[in-house]
This record gives sequence, C-alpha cells and structure tokens, in this order.
Amino acid sequence: MMADQIQQIAERMRAWRLESGWTLQELADRSGVSASAIHKIENHQTVPTIRVLLRVASGLGREPHQLFDAEVEVPNGVAVLRARDRQTWASPNGIDLEKVVGPIGGALIDLWRIRHAAGTSSDMSNPEKPWRRYQGEVVILVETGQLTVGVGDEEWELGPGDTIHLNTLQPHRWANCSEEDATLLIFSLTRDATRTVNEEF
Repeated sequence: MMADQIQQIAERMRAWRLESGWTLQELADRSGVSASAIHKIENHQTVPTIRVLLRVASGLGREPHQLFDAEVEVPNGVAVLRARDRQTWASPNGIDLEKVVGPIGGALIDLWRIRHAAGTSSDMSNPEKPWRRYQGEVVILVETGQLTVGVGDEEWELGPGDTIHLNTLQPHRWANCSEEDATLLIFSLTRDATRTVNEEF
C-alpha cells in the first residue's frame, strides 16, 4: 500500500475517534483492538492487517470501505470507477484487497476482489472477544484457486465458479488451505448502513 493511503486511513481513524469523543481505550473496548495498536496506527508506526482494520471500522460504527474510499462528491448518485483507478490494499498477512466499485453516499452494497495467498485465512468469527458488526449479507465467488469456508460448525470446499451466500451475523471464516493463491469476489449488502450490533461470537 502506498504511504499516502496508509496516512489517509490513519487520519480518518483518528478524526472519527475524536469526533465521537472517545479515548484510545474507549475505541479499544468497542473494537477489540488494543489501545496501543490503535495509537501506533494513528501515528503511522505500524501497517495494520485487514482483520484489524475491519475491527476498528466496526468499533467506529463505520463500514470498512469508508476507510479506503476517497471522499468525493458523486453526481446523481452514480460512481464510475475505472480499472486504472482501483486501489489495492497489500496486507502483510498475504490477503490483498482491491476495491472494485466507487463510493456513493449512503451506499448499501460493496464489492471487493481479494487475493488469498496459499495457506492464509480470514477468521471473522473472532472467538477471543465480541466486536461490533453490521447486519447484512455476503456472497463469495471463487474466481481462481480453492477456498474452505466455514459458517458455524459447517464447512464447504469451493472451487472456481462456486459461490456461497451467508448472513454476516453468523460466525464465519474462510481459508486457502491449498498450495496455490486464490482469487475471490466478495459482494456485501448492508441491511441498515447506520446500524451496527454487538454479537459475541
């Protein structure tokens, strides 16, 4: 990720926290991310993982895409995002995200392309501590490679062209257990963009 993008995310996190009147510890309690980690992110002392960013965004009552999107005015509620203008978050844990759609105010849908390096996983069930989550749905489409998806106590093996549709309030996770990279498209729908809930997974 470019340095200016890291700075943008750090500045938005800090601005939203201060706007809410929260201390570092108060945001830590809401997000499940330690106060020291949040401090380091805000002061550009560390590059956060995608999982940490998702937790912080939820703790702030924001959708994840709001950390990445440029704050621009969109005429008539129409956003065109050219392929050359897409931003990619190159995570240090081997899970890279590419924003596929442009932002419009009050959007309820989002679309990302994700590259999962071999042997990586994205555990969204957070067994260690409850954190704020939005009510909505997610559809995962495997473009290349293999993906193991778990929802609750069940697991499915997905290959190219396979999809899974799930409710985001359920504890869910996915992993690339193969020896090759996998590419996914993830479409998310938020039932209420202004509402987040606390769920103990």
